[in-house]
Amino acid sequence: MVTKETESGMDQALPNQETAEDTIRSPEQNARLIAVIFVHHFGLFAGETLTAVKLSGAWYEKHKGQSDLVEGLEYAKAKRWIYSVDEAFTLTEAGYQVGHEAE
Repeated sequence: MVTKETESGMDQALPNQETAEDTIRSPEQNARLIAVIFVHHFGLFAGETLTAVKLSGAWYEKHKGQSDLVEGLEYAKAKRWIYSVDEAFTLTEAGYQVGHEAE
């Protein structure tokens, strides 16, 4: 939520400038964003691992919800873009290509 200082000195809430596309994402779109986070946010390559804590932190910085993260992770695992290792995820070559091509 964005706030704006009024003349009286009180803060007034203003809506975010979101579009429907920003707020409604498919599991595939969420999975692609996860791949982008691996490649562009953290600079990782295929075979490198990212902890769940770091991934979720970057995800929430983008103001995305938990259900979108879970759906994206499941889609990415089903497509073999990532795989789980204890409490972390490893990026595959296919996942790297998706993330690299996305931006």
